[in-house]
Amino acid sequence: MSTSANPAFASLSPAVQVNLHVSLKIAQTMGMIVPPLYLVACLARHRPLTVRGLMKTSTNSTVIGGIVGYGIGAGYLRNEPEEKLVDRVVRLKHNAGQVRTDDYSIIGAAVGGLLSPAIFLHRAPMVLLVSGGAGIGLGAGVWVHLFQSLTKGEDIKPEAMVDEITNNKP
Repeated sequence: MSTSANPAFASLSPAVQVNLHVSLKIAQTMGMIVPPLYLVACLARHRPLTVRGLMKTSTNSTVIGGIVGYGIGAGYLRNEPEEKLVDRVVRLKHNAGQVRTDDYSIIGAAVGGLLSPAIFLHRAPMVLLVSGGAGIGLGAGVWVHLFQSLTKGEDIKPEAMVDEITNNKP
């Protein structure tokens, strides 16, 4: 979110922009990890796999991840000087890989939110299908970006992704 060129986000304080960025990163991470783990857990426990369960798990994990991410961001930024926050926002806006990751995940969320009701109509409530599909799409967008970066030969460093979340310089 903070990497957006949208004037509505640019008008927010740097602390809020960085908090929104951390919130998006944690939500993306939850969207990448939790839905596949739910599928594996259902298969391993020999429990029935339901669309309602998958969508509920995806929605809950993404929303909770976003809320926790905002809290993590607020905790890290509590004592940061304004200049450091402004520098962070500028670096985020000009980091092409970061902007591309965010774009892919947001597009994935939109597509997932539209496709899941079309595919699974009447298998779960519409609100759950849209929100769960968006959560799955959020993570899928990041997976697509990572796969595309790897196939292009770009260097993917997990420690750089962790530094991005914990407010260190990338």
